[in-house]
Amino acid sequence: MILSQPDLRKAVRSGEIRFDPPLEENQWGEASVDLRLGHQFTRFRKLESVTISIANGLEELGDLGLWDSEVLDVNPATGKPQQCILEPGDFVLALTHEKITIPNHLIGMIEGRSTYARVGLSMHETAPWIQPGWDHSPITLEIRNNSQLKIALTPLIDRPCQLSFLRLTTALPPSLAYGTRSTAVISISLIP
Repeated sequence: MILSQPDLRKAVRSGEIRFDPPLEENQWGEASVDLRLGHQFTRFRKLESVTISIANGLEELGDLGLWDSEVLDVNPATGKPQQCILEPGDFVLALTHEKITIPNHLIGMIEGRSTYARVGLSMHETAPWIQPGWDHSPITLEIRNNSQLKIALTPLIDRPCQLSFLRLTTALPPSLAYGTRSTAVISISLIP
């Protein structure tokens, strides 16, 4: 069962679902909430000689220098927020501004919004589930520009995704909640 806006508001008021910072009124949908882009964006470097396997997880990927991260803030010269510009075909990882906490009896589903999809922006293409027990963390969005146009994304202004919640038939015990399992190691090889 998907939670409707009245049920979502009730769950947020009771602290069952938490958003930090709190949601603004324009973020509430009929059966979802819109999430804002945070300030951090990560782009993979073009390294033709590197092959990776993620069959065992992503734990060590961060130590390989495969990506560049940038934090966008207000431009001191103009006083306007900096933007992340996506060229056609670009792929970035971006964090949501909101940190979310999900109890063990709900699961979240993150999807792109149609306004952004209609200009060719795809959001969270293959990993829509935000697992029960997700604890006070932003969501990493997988964003791709599939259009022939440049697309500018502005932290705190753009709301490119929506999060809906489904109730589980049985709550997970704490031992099975998100983050309780250890992650495996990634395998990397350099192509000569």
